[in-house]
Amino acid sequence: MKPSATAGEKLRRCALLLTGLAILLWSSLEDKDPTAAVTLGALASIALTLWLLSRLAAGRALKPAHIALSGAVAGALASLCTAALMLFKNLRHAHVFPDYPAEMLLAVLQRLPPWTIAGGLAGLGIGLLLASRLNEANKRRAIKSS
Repeated sequence: MKPSATAGEKLRRCALLLTGLAILLWSSLEDKDPTAAVTLGALASIALTLWLLSRLAAGRALKPAHIALSGAVAGALASLCTAALMLFKNLRHAHVFPDYPAEMLLAVLQRLPPWTIAGGLAGLGIGLLLASRLNEANKRRAIKSS
């Protein structure tokens, strides 16, 4: 008998499923605005990063540096996922004039370094915030037990 899924596993599965459904719905629309592609690329990168983190760091305590690295991975994946989604939509629709021209795809890929840095900084902030909250909770437990 398989043990029931933990809350983290359910969250990752739900994130992947909802992202996939959103991509499926978006890919059928005739829309040339890059906002939806960038948003879906960011969602896909977060879902993929959560999945990778669950596989690589299962059962380990994460330090702020690990979370910062995960944020950098999510930032880099955001650029790559966005470009892949734009290319997927171009290939799926197969218009004479693509929804997202090659220049736009290259512009998204040129944003990989700043998005990686932004993701790393956001991850560092989240990691420090979580470490601070964990430290405060440990202090409260120590005070209650003494």
